[in-house]
Amino acid sequence: MSLTPEKLKEAFEKAGLRPYFPPDSLPALAPFTSRMLQINEGLNLTKWTKDEEVLTHHLLDSAWVLPLLKPLAAPGQRWVDLGTGCGFPGAVLIAAFPQVEVTLLDSIAKKTKALEECLQAAGWSGRAQVLTGRAEEVGRSSSTRESWDGVVARAVADFRVVLELGIPLLRTGGYLVNWMTEDQLKSVDKSQRALELLAGKIVKSEEYRLPGLHQRRYFVIVEKLGKTPQAYPRAAGKPSKNPL
Repeated sequence: MSLTPEKLKEAFEKAGLRPYFPPDSLPALAPFTSRMLQINEGLNLTKWTKDEEVLTHHLLDSAWVLPLLKPLAAPGQRWVDLGTGCGFPGAVLIAAFPQVEVTLLDSIAKKTKALEECLQAAGWSGRAQVLTGRAEEVGRSSSTRESWDGVVARAVADFRVVLELGIPLLRTGGYLVNWMTEDQLKSVDKSQRALELLAGKIVKSEEYRLPGLHQRRYFVIVEKLGKTPQAYPRAAGKPSKNPL
């Protein structure tokens, strides 16, 4: 893989995102990504495997949110990457916010085991953690429910499903940040009931475009206004089968 630390720095500099990374933290993204792609040869973590694809669709797509996250992610906070898959955007958050504890959450044990290897390759084993479990179960467990300050979700599910899976993980006053395409943004109009039931409120929606791509994309930020009713999230599988 030719996605060296130098090439990542150059790409983030060109995108105007370089200042959002501490100088000593950014280089670790390269070995994290390299190990992920090595593991991907035997385990389906991502469909993007060419350097430019990975740079655009994982690294830059994850990092484009940093100007919005910087005012929200304070030192000592805990954030979770919901349905992390191949480790993005979580890995970018780890690099950008070294004083924030980031958890990579996925329901598939093979993926979380692979991500532990990626964290080790990056030298991040002591700064981040991996959690295996379905979001519905994590959201209902007394040890993890309402225990994070922020949730990020990229390419996870319908917006209403993301709300039901993500908001119960948040402390009151926390934020959920969801990545959306233009087509997916239409589901926001159907989300008012879910927001009311889960005590959430959309506080920001911002468009962005990735270099070389014409598709409009959006970040939608939801603030949690109060405690989540005990009925949510519903049992595993129900949120996706019957969105609120």
